[in-house]
Amino acid sequence: TAVLDLIEEKDGTAYPVETKHGSAPRDEAGRPTAWDNDAVQLCAQGLLLEEEFGLPIASGAIFYAGTRERIEVPFDEEIRAKNLGAVELIRTLIARDAPPDPLPGDLRHRCHGCSLATVCLPEETLYQIREAEDGSVTATPAGITRVIPQSDDGAILYLQEPGSHVGKRSEHLIVRKDGQELNRVPLHAIRQVVVLSSVQVSTQALETLASNGIPVAFMTNHGRFIATLSPAPAKNVSLREAQFRRFADPSEALGLARAVVRAKLTNQRTLLMRCLRSRPDEEAEEGGRGSDEPAARDLAELLTRLDRVSGVESILGLEGQGAALYFGEFNRFLKAQPPGRGFDFRSRNRRPPRDPVNALLSFAYAMLAKDCFSALCIVGFDPYRGFYHTGRHGRPSLALDLMEEFRSVIADSVVLTLINNRLVTPGDFVTWRDACQLTEEGRKSFFAAYEQRKATIVSHPVYGYKMSYSRMLEVQARMLAAYVRGDVPRYTGFTVR
Repeated sequence: TAVLDLIEEKDGTAYPVETKHGSAPRDEAGRPTAWDNDAVQLCAQGLLLEEEFGLPIASGAIFYAGTRERIEVPFDEEIRAKNLGAVELIRTLIARDAPPDPLPGDLRHRCHGCSLATVCLPEETLYQIREAEDGSVTATPAGITRVIPQSDDGAILYLQEPGSHVGKRSEHLIVRKDGQELNRVPLHAIRQVVVLSSVQVSTQALETLASNGIPVAFMTNHGRFIATLSPAPAKNVSLREAQFRRFADPSEALGLARAVVRAKLTNQRTLLMRCLRSRPDEEAEEGGRGSDEPAARDLAELLTRLDRVSGVESILGLEGQGAALYFGEFNRFLKAQPPGRGFDFRSRNRRPPRDPVNALLSFAYAMLAKDCFSALCIVGFDPYRGFYHTGRHGRPSLALDLMEEFRSVIADSVVLTLINNRLVTPGDFVTWRDACQLTEEGRKSFFAAYEQRKATIVSHPVYGYKMSYSRMLEVQARMLAAYVRGDVPRYTGFTVR
């Protein structure tokens, strides 16, 4: 199949014309010519037109906008053979269980700008392989070139107005209530839709969103993640086969569980030290980032014990101890507030949360689970088959596995921002039968803070490039896929410094 820029017709013969933004190359005599890949693409369009019209097409044209030159490309036997050879190579690559090996160094420049670089991640893969061959693990990020865009395009549309209806008109989503139009959003500006409360979405709107690859997540008022409506699953059967095979291996599950829990404990310790650091100029044994807080020392000791455990159950125990240490100090993370406007945190409780701080934490974790679920679906995983969380009916175990690395740096940080910056007050919560939840206005403040946190640019601890937290979720999901396929020797969890 092909989407043609233009078909011209002359003397009863139709032929394709392709427009390129770049400049035309030069032959040895200095005359303008066409790049091979552009010529092969144009020839493919010519072959399809021959098949459609039943008439021979002798040539096509490429217009290079950079130099404003039009190049005639004859469809001779040589270029037709190149085209059919390229088609055969593509079919061979599609039949493989994994992407091809990264290109050698002298051809690596072709990866930059390639639309599939975000799938095969050549720089990251080669770095991991070289590191394993050298037998050394460096603490300094690699500083490799970033191939995944730094930030997401488009915004997330949150729908929570009770009784509202969402429909489609032309290329817009229209939000109405009681016959009045509340909002009109162009589809090209949306990358995801989140539906809460009793909001109705028309089948025409859902079909359009699915056709445009825009997922729709459904959540309860309490923030419990229900499901995601997305286009048909990625045609990545081999990855899912490898996922089930490797995650069923106890040694593989242990290694991956150790990686994500190490990242979780490290990030919890980092946030704890940031919030409880008593002296700005404090320096400790670990490069000036240490803390004399007992909880920080105990978390560091848990990290040293992590390598000695021999089963996933033992890792669960260490994670539980870490959570007790971390949440035991969480109330000290909260800044003092004026009388009547403060928040009190005594212990972690959920299902349902019984106080405002726990309501915020549960809501943040539900939103993070939703985003991890989407990242895994993009890559081609089955988000319900994990390696650490047990497989329970309807439980997206792999999404919960992935989110462990990001709980404190995304979800907990959002909660602290909302409370410490007084973006929410006790009046933004309602309690009924020992269950506490955000009001509609409170959720608006939460969504703004959550999206702002996900848009924060940070450095990857291994590869060194900078991108948003939202993109980091996809990077980690893709590197997990590379490990599952056997492209890289190990998986490393995401940590902040």
